[in-house]
Formats: sequence, C-alpha cells, structure tokens
Amino acid sequence: MIRLPSRDGDTELTRAGCVSEMDDTYLQLVRAKYDSKGDDYSDLFATILSIAEESSLDEALGYLERCVTEKRSAWLARNRSALLRTADPIDDGYRAFYGAYLGLSVPQDGEIVERTPTRMVTRWWNPCATLDVCQKLGLDTRVVCCRAYHRPVQVFLESIDPRLRFDRNYDALRPHTPYCEEILTLAE
Repeated sequence: MIRLPSRDGDTELTRAGCVSEMDDTYLQLVRAKYDSKGDDYSDLFATILSIAEESSLDEALGYLERCVTEKRSAWLARNRSALLRTADPIDDGYRAFYGAYLGLSVPQDGEIVERTPTRMVTRWWNPCATLDVCQKLGLDTRVVCCRAYHRPVQVFLESIDPRLRFDRNYDALRPHTPYCEEILTLAE
C-alpha cells in the first residue's frame, strides 16, 4: 500500500494503492469461492457479479481466469510425470487436457470432427457447470468462456508443448449450438 503525505500532515492512500488493495481483496474472494465451489458455481458467480458491479464484468472474470490458470498449472506440475508423451504434440495435448485433466472421452462426451497432423477440432456436449450457471444467471457463455477459461487452456497446452495453440469457435458454443467446438493447432 502506498501512502503519501497530505497537506495537513496525515497520510493519504493513493488511487493506485486503493486499486491494488481492492484487487487483492477481490482476487482472494474469488479464489475462496473458486476453491470451495464443488459442482455448483452459483456462489462463485454471485461473487463475480458483485465484483462486476463495483468494477466491470471483464475485470471480475479476470480474477476467475487467474484462479483457473493457477489450478490447472498446479495440477499439471503434480501430474506431468504420469502423462504419456509421444511424438504427436496434438494427441499429447488432447489426452492431457481433455482426457486426464477434464476426464472427458469420445464418444460419450463429444466427438473429433477433424484431425490432421497439425490440427484437431472437437465438439463437446458433456455436462458443464459453467454452462449451467450462465443459463441460470443470464450470462453469455461466449463472454464468460472467452474471458475466464480461454487463456488457462492455452497456458496448460503450452506447458505440454510450446507450439500448441488453443482456440474456441465462439459461434459454436452452448447454449447457442448443441456443442462447444474447440480447436487445437500446432504452430510452426
């Protein structure tokens, strides 16, 4: 916290100090709700919406993005040695993220609709707590998933292979379509 002397000799908290302190408070609130959410994201997103009233939805979702990134990175650090590595980074990323981390499988939870040596397109229809809470609270999954969940997948995949890239087709995302379409590519 930064304090500057004021004209009357007392100290005055700068705007930057207030924002930084508030950011830490907001992050801690979101982290506490995120860590205790279980399968019901209602309290987590109620907290995010409360923070959004004081700042913005983008900023509030940014705190969630940090929590998701931290959790996935910690999981990967703990489980890296157990992950099967092959000469195919697309398959390695797919198996590590979708299979080992999320516990998804084809054909039960989705399908692979395109596969080349440098690209994989998947469509998922698995149960999704984020989709459920967005529908319950009237939030747009395209906004929430883009702002809070896109970058954490990219960070995860880059840890598997720095050439892996993640993309999501935000025109093909539930509930606007029956599936969420996601793309893994291998950069040259």
